[in-house]
Amino acid sequence: MDVLGNPGIAETDFEQISLAVSAVDGCGMRMNSRDTVLKKHGVAREAIQSAVRIGSVIPSVAGVLAYGGGCLSVKAGRILGRCQVEDPSAPRA
Repeated sequence: MDVLGNPGIAETDFEQISLAVSAVDGCGMRMNSRDTVLKKHGVAREAIQSAVRIGSVIPSVAGVLAYGGGCLSVKAGRILGRCQVEDPSAPRA
């Protein structure tokens, strides 16, 4: 656990990265904890929001990349299923 005590980067950077990871995991309790620490260090509200936004889209982007660029039905960062995608080269009826 020594590495977590001294991660080798600024504490505010570490907390912002941890906040984004908590958003990826969807853990509200950890997000609140990280948010509190960042506010105590005077980090701007916009910077905190940006970390959450980045973390919240990562699961969706990962799903799209895993699917190969097709259409996915996504809700709250969770992949629900695949959309029906028309083949543009298929003849129309």
